[in-house]
Amino acid sequence: MDKDRILQELKKGASSWNNWRKRHAIGEINLDGIELDSVNFDEYDLSKVSLRNARVTRCSFKYADLILANLQYSDLQNNDFSHSKLIAANLGNCDLSGSVLFLANMLTANTRNARLENIDFRGHDISGLMLRDVSLAGSNLEGQQLARVDLTNSNLQGVNLQGADLANTLFTGANLTNADLRGATLSGAIFKSANLSGVDLNGMDLHKADFTAANLSHCDLRNANLSKTKLAGTNITGAKLWKITTAGWAIANIECSYAYWDKSGKEKTVYRNHEFERIFAEAITIELRYPYRLADHELATLPIFIDHLAAVHWGTILRLKSISDVAGGALVKFVVEEVGSHNPTELKNQLQSEAERIQLAQLMLRTNTQLHLQLKEKVGAIREEFWPRLLELAADHEKDQVRNLTILFMDLKGFSKWRDDELSEKLSLFRGLVKPILKKWAAGHPNMEGDSLRVTFTNATAGLSCACMMRNVLRAAGFELRIGVELGEVAVIHNEVTDIADLEGVAVSMAARMEAAAEAGEVLVSHRVRHYAERSDLFKFIPRRVPLKKSIGTIEQGEYIECFAVEATKNLQDTLV
Repeated sequence: MDKDRILQELKKGASSWNNWRKRHAIGEINLDGIELDSVNFDEYDLSKVSLRNARVTRCSFKYADLILANLQYSDLQNNDFSHSKLIAANLGNCDLSGSVLFLANMLTANTRNARLENIDFRGHDISGLMLRDVSLAGSNLEGQQLARVDLTNSNLQGVNLQGADLANTLFTGANLTNADLRGATLSGAIFKSANLSGVDLNGMDLHKADFTAANLSHCDLRNANLSKTKLAGTNITGAKLWKITTAGWAIANIECSYAYWDKSGKEKTVYRNHEFERIFAEAITIELRYPYRLADHELATLPIFIDHLAAVHWGTILRLKSISDVAGGALVKFVVEEVGSHNPTELKNQLQSEAERIQLAQLMLRTNTQLHLQLKEKVGAIREEFWPRLLELAADHEKDQVRNLTILFMDLKGFSKWRDDELSEKLSLFRGLVKPILKKWAAGHPNMEGDSLRVTFTNATAGLSCACMMRNVLRAAGFELRIGVELGEVAVIHNEVTDIADLEGVAVSMAARMEAAAEAGEVLVSHRVRHYAERSDLFKFIPRRVPLKKSIGTIEQGEYIECFAVEATKNLQDTLV
């Protein structure tokens, strides 16, 4: 039918139009490409009308019948569809942004690639709509029941999802920047490759949520539950992480240049490439299954097995975690305690592959009787033949390894003023007092020259506890001292002059610089040491700003650095008495 005739009938009002449609048994009404503005279509029967590529704006469709209407690719912005029937309507690729859809019935409507931006959906159930590849930017979805709904590649920028049920909802590739998720249920939700940059997730339960390869940079994750959350390949640079729960989280290849662990989210902790993963990832576990049971020779060669894996991956330290019976055989687990400077994810794959290769050689011995007997004889004589050599190799094996250690430098004040006749006696007393303290706190790599001391610890809490105890004991004996403590990557090298293991690295130099900058009786530590030690509630950290007496890296002599003076709390003082 002629489009002009149809338009003339439309202008006569709803009653006339609806009667006209009843009197004329016409087929599809084609209004494709029409342009209308500010027209009243309240209560019109527009079912099966084709409005493809139309431009219809600021019109009223209250209580209108748009069942099976074809609105593909149309510009339908800022219209009022209150109480209208959009059942099975084709809204594919159309733009309904700014429209009112209050109590509109959109059952089975096609919304693929539609723009539904800046729409208030409160009181409207959209869970049955096709929301994949849809733009809902700026819309109000407060309290929506969207559990398990597919929102893949949808634009949810600035959307209000307060109190919405989003459990197990699929957000793969979605844009959620500036979205409001307060009070929403997010457990089990899939956010693979989604963009949540800057989103407030404070206190949220993200248990078992999947953020693989997502962008969580600058998110507020304070108090969030990240247990069993997948964060592989996720960018969390600039995130606030105070009091997060991390049991069982997966952070392979996570990206984090810096983060904020303090309550206020203002104190930046900087990380090198892969350092965040090396520090916070669950320990790498290598598993090997043996058919039937673990043979005697296989059990006896496990220490050699571990040594081999560590030797081909410099800087790693492995230990045997467990041997257990499983269906059809035995399960052997090795755990990696130190990953050195390796990428943890790549290291796991490499170690697993190498372990499986060596295991095949072990299993070959089950059928090679002659070689099996020879190995058995050698293992029986290991104490006499191999043990002394292994002790020699231990020192060589430590060379050039990179470890994450806490380094303590201490220096006695006034040493140069001691008289010759008292020097030897005072140094003897000093060493006698220090030795049992170092033993108590399991200090490693000790190096003492005159009145100065350098030692390492495997964790910051032990290092600061040792520093506080030394200060208490030496002060009581009349000594004045200064202590500097830093934590970071340290290379264990062979000193060609002393012919013993030595340490090098920025962390070593920084500990020495802080010791030199400390006042008498003061223990100075870095932000990194405070971050790892303050969780124990054993120490008080007092902000200090001190000038460097010697340049280090890009920091010139005389420039000021931010650090902390440490005092023991009552909890620690009670243990040091």
